Amino acid sequence: MAGKGISISRAKTIYQRQKDACWDERYIPGILATSKEAPSISHAYILAPRKLRGREVHLLSTGERNAALLGLYHPSVIGLQEQRMLNPTASPHPLWSHPAADRSSLKHLAGVIETAEQLGMFDELPVLSAPDPSTPGARMSIVYPWCGDLLWAIHLEDGGIGCINWNIKDKTSAFSQASAAKNGSPSIQLLARYEIEAAHYASAGIRTVSVANEQIDEHVSANLRQLFLHHGRTTSVSENHRQEIICRYQSALSLEIPPSDVIAYYAERNIFPVDETRTILFQAIWNRDIRVDLFKPILINRPMRTEERDVLDVYRDWFDGARCT
Repeated sequence: MAGKGISISRAKTIYQRQKDACWDERYIPGILATSKEAPSISHAYILAPRKLRGREVHLLSTGERNAALLGLYHPSVIGLQEQRMLNPTASPHPLWSHPAADRSSLKHLAGVIETAEQLGMFDELPVLSAPDPSTPGARMSIVYPWCGDLLWAIHLEDGGIGCINWNIKDKTSAFSQASAAKNGSPSIQLLARYEIEAAHYASAGIRTVSVANEQIDEHVSANLRQLFLHHGRTTSVSENHRQEIICRYQSALSLEIPPSDVIAYYAERNIFPVDETRTILFQAIWNRDIRVDLFKPILINRPMRTEERDVLDVYRDWFDGARCT
């Protein structure tokens, strides 16, 4: 995703933030979701996932937000680098800085410049004129660094750590050569950028997935947004009582009783506040302790529906192939 304009000062800022890209709370994305930096044609969002120790996650479009929530919901996802710089020159594998990764099997990333040259697409790279530090008064050309969308660290079934790159647009047609030909050269240039980005990551064995917001079910997106608002809240309820409340919700699900009846049971007896018992419900669904149908609206005053399709199965292909080989 590109931020507002390109300039030498913006390039310096991106390099400064991304020079030691890590996977913990110190990570700073190359582009921030602020009015100064985010694209003016889209919406920007900042999330604070508990999974990422509450650090701010900067997302530059509604599609990025919906995709990010889907990824954060996945129990195997253990890290995220959003708006990560695609380094113009060769650099270590993104997982090199992850404390749980096996560095012995990690390949280096080829630089974007080298990748574009191999594809015969060097002319598609954004180039700026900058002062040459080695020659006073002279100038030199530098390649402005692109930033990707979402780069996930994923826990593999064998205990290892993998990585997968998501390239996100609103519609699937945005990734289509035929659609680009109809829309003119700007779309063609964007497709070239996608090809360069995918090849850049492929040099280190990292798969790139084209994710369109229109492919994410609208009810899934709405439900995940609602669940996320509650997922990191703390309550005064003990763990034993939390499990008791979850069991009541599970019984309500199987008996087709609205969650509001469970909430009212505790509230009318002054046992637990309404907001806390409601939060426990949403957290239990987010943590997959209660399996409801996320493809239908979750309404407090209506019976919940038992899960028929697991979101993780429906979107499995977006997470598969994370092993870096």
